[in-house]
Amino acid sequence: MLAYFPTLYKDELLYSSIARYHVVSGNKTQRQTIEDLFGNRSVCATADLPSHLTCLSNNLNGQYTADQIIKNHTLLPYYTSFMKQNKIHQVQSLMEAGNKQGEVHASLGLLASSIKLPVKLRFCSECFKSDSEICEPYWHRCHQLPGVFICPLHRSILKISRVEYSTLHHKFSFVPLAMHGESDYTEPDIDANWLDHLAFIAVQSNLLLQSQSKSKEKTASYRMVLPKERYQTIGGRVRFNRLIQDFRNIYTDKLLEYLDCGIDSNSTDTWLHKIIRHQEEIMHPLRHLLILGFFEKSVGSFFVTPHNHPFGNGPWPCLNKAADHYNQSVVEKCAVTHCSTTSKPVGTFQCSCGFVYSRRGPDTCDEDRNRIGRIKAFGPVWYDQLRCLNKTSTSLRQKAKILGVDPGTVKNQTEHLDTNKAILNQVRSQSQAIRSRKINKKGCSLTKVNRKVDWDQRDEILYIAVVKAVEQMKQLPYPQRISLASIARHTDSGNLKHKLMKNLNKLPKTNEFVKTHVDSTETYQIRRLTWAASELNETEGKVLGWRLLKLAGLNHPLRKEVNVKYLELLS
Repeated sequence: MLAYFPTLYKDELLYSSIARYHVVSGNKTQRQTIEDLFGNRSVCATADLPSHLTCLSNNLNGQYTADQIIKNHTLLPYYTSFMKQNKIHQVQSLMEAGNKQGEVHASLGLLASSIKLPVKLRFCSECFKSDSEICEPYWHRCHQLPGVFICPLHRSILKISRVEYSTLHHKFSFVPLAMHGESDYTEPDIDANWLDHLAFIAVQSNLLLQSQSKSKEKTASYRMVLPKERYQTIGGRVRFNRLIQDFRNIYTDKLLEYLDCGIDSNSTDTWLHKIIRHQEEIMHPLRHLLILGFFEKSVGSFFVTPHNHPFGNGPWPCLNKAADHYNQSVVEKCAVTHCSTTSKPVGTFQCSCGFVYSRRGPDTCDEDRNRIGRIKAFGPVWYDQLRCLNKTSTSLRQKAKILGVDPGTVKNQTEHLDTNKAILNQVRSQSQAIRSRKINKKGCSLTKVNRKVDWDQRDEILYIAVVKAVEQMKQLPYPQRISLASIARHTDSGNLKHKLMKNLNKLPKTNEFVKTHVDSTETYQIRRLTWAASELNETEGKVLGWRLLKLAGLNHPLRKEVNVKYLELLS
């Protein structure tokens, strides 16, 4: 056992401490140092993912365990952050025991990855100075990560030393930073426009490296954070062409190539396709960080595990005041999506009584569980209670208090019930008249039926329903395209949809209203641009071109009328 081994500094590479030990020990050769520490002269001077750590720990007489060395003084935590638990155990076992040269890197997929490892070890001038004042300069882990060109602590560009990162040409060479010298370095060629992106990568990479959790395999899917209207169809299909175009616009092709993460716009099987589809293959952490940066998320805010549900564990309370189980934890369904503007989680809670409500999260206290952000559906139980109250002399405010809504909602929903009732009765009476023929055994009609439909009357009824549907659609928080089909969906009146779609030419008043309010592609895009500009002015106080297009779900080239409005909103 060794009589002495230097104390490992915070965030110091094991390679660095071995280099310092070699200087203090007075050994003439590096091989002698390796034999002292590992009891084996075949161990390589691996900077990032060393092995034979159990032997080293035993020779240190328990000063550091193999697990402590791996977690705090190697780069393995960075690579395991997006990896399955069984794979982590496999790689950790290889590092603890002896293995063939390159076996750990091969298990992590680094040998086959297009992302190259750094050529030389790197250091920060500010860290060099501060470390020299406290103890001595040493090689920091966070400076040696792929894609990290900026110090996450001082935000300064890292210097490239002359000490090789790979063991190809210096299999047994351990060089301490203090002996290398602060002035012996080169500087990387970095575009000033990349600095914000590179600073984000450096900080987030360091967060992965410092994380004490061994695995974060229970991450939320990237599809959950894709804005529905922008990058996904209603059916859930990802709009990869639009996603890739925006991704390349944000980072630029030069930066992506610099980071070995270039994307071929003509390919349908790029690394971006694979990472969004959530395939089981190992993906380099740098590419995960680029995705998180694109969606303006950090490592800590993205991971969601079963023990970290943004709305707590179910069941959740039903907040339908009209139900006999009000405020009881009976809601089993909670669908979590993400807000397209804030990226915060949105929970939609659906009770068996038909009451559906949502709220933006995450919940921060127990009181949040009893908070409603928006009621999406009232359900039959709530409507039955409303009908009963409408038959009494109860005041409007008292009805609102009993039902748990505001007086305006009571009035609107009462009108909705009355309108739908009149429409349904009218349509039902006409349908029953047609079906009222009685047929005798020989197939002869016993009664004569009047098949004539009063189209003027139906036109008046449908006109009221269509006007109300269009008004409701225009009041939605996010612009929805006004089309004949969407109007029919919002009328919510049984067979009325069929009547509206098939007989519009017989309904002149309704037809005229529909023609003047249905969106063309240009008018719909203009409405979205106007809405997006209003949102940006309210939240950010300014309107940037790329932010406006991203929020509106549009991209160049724009149609002539739309482009005129776009330029007007930017001016």
